[in-house]
Amino acid sequence: MKPSPEPSMTAASLPPLPTERKCPFDPPPEYKRLRVEQPITRVVTPRGDPAWLVTRHEDIRAILTDRRFSSSPLAPGYPSYVTGNVPPPPGFFMQMDAPDHTRLRALVTREFMARHIESLRPRMQALVDQRVEALLKLSGTVDLIRDFALPTASLVICELLGVPFEDAGFVQNRTDGILDRSRTAKESETSAIELMGYFDRLVTTKEQAPGDDILGRLISDTSRAEKVSHAELVGIAALLMLGGYDTMAQVIGLGTVTLLQHPDQLADFLRDATLADALVEELVRYLTVNHAGLPRAATADVEVGGQLIREGEGLIVMLSSGNRDEQAFPNADAFDIRRDCRHHVGFGHGLHRCIGATFARAELAIVFRTLFERIPTLRVAVPVQELPFRHEMVLYGLKQLPVTWSGNPGSAGFKES
Repeated sequence: MKPSPEPSMTAASLPPLPTERKCPFDPPPEYKRLRVEQPITRVVTPRGDPAWLVTRHEDIRAILTDRRFSSSPLAPGYPSYVTGNVPPPPGFFMQMDAPDHTRLRALVTREFMARHIESLRPRMQALVDQRVEALLKLSGTVDLIRDFALPTASLVICELLGVPFEDAGFVQNRTDGILDRSRTAKESETSAIELMGYFDRLVTTKEQAPGDDILGRLISDTSRAEKVSHAELVGIAALLMLGGYDTMAQVIGLGTVTLLQHPDQLADFLRDATLADALVEELVRYLTVNHAGLPRAATADVEVGGQLIREGEGLIVMLSSGNRDEQAFPNADAFDIRRDCRHHVGFGHGLHRCIGATFARAELAIVFRTLFERIPTLRVAVPVQELPFRHEMVLYGLKQLPVTWSGNPGSAGFKES
């Protein structure tokens, strides 16, 4: 067992968390070296917090199933990757430990069970069809992020939660303010306060007139009503909206470029409907839009992968590195929808595995099939190296994606919005 570094080691003496990509579709190359030479190593986060960086798939899965590692920002040593110091709101169970995490997650589990998601497919399909129709009415070079990915992801999750679609722009703006690591602490805190204020007003409205949506059912179901407070409903609403909106939009954008770069695999998917789940799983593994990792804090001395991690020390569990681990995924840097990658950690793993994974699979499969069947000549309008990527955001993606297609007049140029 390797001993923990000396307590005198300060953040100033630690190397920075690797964040520089050489290829926009691959994690920083430093992770590949670390997985072999020093799979659990000390770094300092962009915010300035010292932490253990965990890069191997095996170690990541071990940590994410171990209750001795806390998900709460209130735990000593927790290394935040965003600026500001607003504590997680009640109900935001992604950043909670048992028993609150268990209780709150159980309240919404049934909404994301496979049978229920299957019943939502016709409505999802109708919403995606609506957005593709709107896209086809545009002329010139089109920004697929602004004109399709963001509104499609917004429309679907707004429908599920019962959030007015016209409010999606406000939610997006405040979410970006929280997750943009280049913002000041004051800016991030202001965005968080305003966003939670919005969801507080939304839940209050629904308490007066519950609808046939997740929030309405949580409020009107007497068997669940006594288990959740108003403040917790606000946090649950924010968590589900954020998890089902920005993440999905970024996978849609990056996934579109990835599929256009692999036309043979795109053609296989369009010919064979049984490849839908495999395609989505491989996109989630390959892209891993959470490129900032998952923060954790040790609540006891724990040995992982031969390394002693002491109580009160923080960790960054780097999902993007784990999903490119050659020991778990042969030829890991290749995109291959024929591989079995169901053990990837793109949806997390263990206690906090993404509750909406089944929902995401259904939505993404519908999006990509509909988009490429309706617009088979879709293409990126500029060289990939000229695309603007979201390096500064907690969730990786594209700021813009100029596209065009055959029969789309006036598409010679593209102006940034």
